[in-house]
Amino acid sequence: MTNDFKLTKDFNLKEFQCPCCGSVKIDNLLVERLQALRDRLSKPIIITSGYRCPAHNKKIGGVNSSYHTKGLAVDITVDNMELEDLFIRAKKVGFKGIGIYPEKRFLHLDLGPERAWYG
Repeated sequence: MTNDFKLTKDFNLKEFQCPCCGSVKIDNLLVERLQALRDRLSKPIIITSGYRCPAHNKKIGGVNSSYHTKGLAVDITVDNMELEDLFIRAKKVGFKGIGIYPEKRFLHLDLGPERAWYG
């Protein structure tokens, strides 16, 4: 399974695939909002975690009901950008679930209900 094809002008399906098995499930709205964020930033977004199969999610200590296992979440980073600024911009393009993880330098984005947290 290669998953090597474009979803949008800046994102490829393989960027979202599970690192352990290559499976992928991703919601179109998540990809659309990520592309909108990328367009506003004019900078590349690095997806550090997209879809996670249940086995991989368990292995890395993810919660059982993780939005990653449903294709509704990504963890991202953007070089030379403060996470708080990225948070504000992600909110503006419609992300509702946003977590800031400063110790690992990434932002969690999901399509769940409105909530925010500091990791």
